[in-house]
Parts: sequence; structure tokens; C-alpha cells
Amino acid sequence: MGKAYYPILLDLQNRTCVIVGGGQVAERKAASLLEAGAMVKIIAPEVTPRIEAWGEEGRIGLRRERYSPGMTELREAQLIFAATDHAGVNAQVKREAEELGTLFNSADDQESGGFIVPAIVRRGRLTVAVSTSGASPALAAALKRRLEAVFPAAYEPYLELLHDLRTSIQEWVPDTRIRQEMFRGILAWPLLEVLEREHGEAAAGWKSLLLERLRRDPSPPGVERTGEWLQEQVRQPGSGGDSGHRSDHRSNPG
Repeated sequence: MGKAYYPILLDLQNRTCVIVGGGQVAERKAASLLEAGAMVKIIAPEVTPRIEAWGEEGRIGLRRERYSPGMTELREAQLIFAATDHAGVNAQVKREAEELGTLFNSADDQESGGFIVPAIVRRGRLTVAVSTSGASPALAAALKRRLEAVFPAAYEPYLELLHDLRTSIQEWVPDTRIRQEMFRGILAWPLLEVLEREHGEAAAGWKSLLLERLRRDPSPPGVERTGEWLQEQVRQPGSGGDSGHRSDHRSNPG
């Protein structure tokens, strides 16, 4: 039986994360950290062209030196990653991280660190993480590819729209029980299907239409009626935000 890890999502916005190493592994880790809003600092005498470009653009802090214990960057770090191809250097980084009490991850021996990084599928606000607890990174990568097919790109605008609907309903409806019933009802809408075929301004048009309909009738029956209306729009060939808007006015005069 291997280790039992505690899954967690960290807020790394404007927090310092240090990577020792400048190869492809370090580049992938830096890209993920930058996506999370972290302040990334890389220590390595040689780096990939992409890391070099990030340093020139000021997106990361880049120290073109070999790692040695006592570097200021490690003392400031919230997370420390060892991503060199030298086991001895990675082990040395681990010892310093442990002395500093800082969470540490090693690219060549993930189970020896304080945390492991799962395979991630991101769709805007949606994050799906897969981990085999270090048993088979290849399987984790394969499962990630399957999940990318399960959760298409439309989930990003879908989550944004659900967030906007939820925020508005919280303003309009004081009763928690009624709000929860409405939230569950919205999940039954064919909204994801609509967004999979709409893009850009057309998708934004649906947001305005749905918010307006719910504003006029912020109730569970109103959610159900809006879902029925949306289903009709889905069945109409070529119906987009604009055509839906025309249909909305015909079915709801005044």
C-alpha cells in the first residue's frame, strides 16, 4: 500500500515558486505555475529557449547559475521544485527545502518529496486532476487524454455562464432553498450543447437572453420554463443568440 495523499488546490497568485533546473521538465512546471499566477524563479546555468524568452520578457526571475545551498530565492519560496537531471543536486535541494520547512517536489523521485503534481485538465474555472500517487505517471497521462475528450473546450464558457447565473440568482432570490432548487434546475438545461456550437459574440448573446428571462421570473418554475424555451432553440436549425433573441420576443411579448 503506497502513500495516501491529500488532494488540494493551492492559490499561488503572486506567491514565489522556485524551480532548480532549466530543461524541458522545468519549462513544463514553470508554464503551469505561470498559468496559476505564481511568481516563478528559475535557477539554472542553462535553460531552454522558451525559459530564456520568459526571463527576457520579465515573466519569470532567471538566475543563470548552478544551484548552491543558501540561495536567497529558496528562502523566499512557497514551493520548491527540483528538476535537474542530476540526482545528487535534486537530493541537495530536497535537504535544503526540508531544513526551510518548505514543500518540495522532485522530478526524478516524486514520492520522496512533500507533494506530487497530478495530471491536469483545465477548462477555465474547471480543473480535473488525475494522480496514480506516483505509481504510473504514464497511466495518469493516458487518463488525462481521455478526460480531455470528456470535457470539451465548451466547458470554459459553460462554467463562466453558470457563475454569472448563480451570482445573479443570489442577488434576486433571498431564500437559500429556492436558490438551490433553481441551481439544480439550470443544470438540466441543454446549455452545454448550445455553447459547443456557438462561439464569441453568439455565445455572449445567450448569456444576455438567459439572464433577462430569469430576471423576469426568478423562480424554480421560471427556470423550468426557460429550459423548455432553450430546448426549443436547440431544435431550431441555425438558431443562435440573435435568432434566439427574436424567438424570445415572439414567445414573451412585452
